Amino acid sequence: MCYRPIRFHAKGQIVMKIYDSIIDQTIGAAKAAGANVTRYNPSLCWPETDRSELVMQRDAAFELGGSGKASVNYTCVTTEDSFDQDEIWISGTELKEIKGDVSFGRVVILKTDEFENDETAFAAIRDMEFTRYHVFPKGYMVRVSSTSFEERVRVSKEAVKEGISLSKVGASYIKRYKAVPGVKNVRIIFFVDQNLDALVPNAKKVDEITKALTHILDGLPTDCGHCSMKKVCDEVEGMKEMHLRDRGRKM
Repeated sequence: MCYRPIRFHAKGQIVMKIYDSIIDQTIGAAKAAGANVTRYNPSLCWPETDRSELVMQRDAAFELGGSGKASVNYTCVTTEDSFDQDEIWISGTELKEIKGDVSFGRVVILKTDEFENDETAFAAIRDMEFTRYHVFPKGYMVRVSSTSFEERVRVSKEAVKEGISLSKVGASYIKRYKAVPGVKNVRIIFFVDQNLDALVPNAKKVDEITKALTHILDGLPTDCGHCSMKKVCDEVEGMKEMHLRDRGRKM
């Protein structure tokens, strides 16, 4: 996978450029799969509960990413003006058409304001990522696996009967993200009953990048020759420069 060079800005916005190539590849995959695009309408948000709702297996209509089916989840942040409205993209089957467990992917793309420096940008990214743990659609139980780039969802029979849809669930997620300071626009992309082989490397790469950023910005040892994050910094252009620059500030 090829990652395009990161452009350096006066404000040091390296962090907000690192994900751009992953975003391009994800959008390409969604378009190739014939994604249907719906503009966000806050009045169409699916009802939420105060906390994660327990959906027992006997009460479930199906599981997204269940029964060993592939699942993938990741969040990318950018300051590029690649889109200027909030949207839900659905590649594959809507919930009302699902008859059994299927593969499932959910990707969030956030366009944000420029931040003062890389430290504030990364802190904002962590706040935005944390948002996903505070969205509780009724009858839609999210389970995150031990690997952070997988997500499985158990959908209740009652929710299906009441008309739950990914468009409405996506609207609920967008509403939450829009409440986070700095977020300008949101795209939620669902991949349902699709081949996720092209997306799994993206999810792993986002996870690796986030760990590497934490490593750099927390001021951990900076001997690149012995650093466990060296492979990521070498592969994603711009990260090594940020690492060296950050070390220079702290010396």
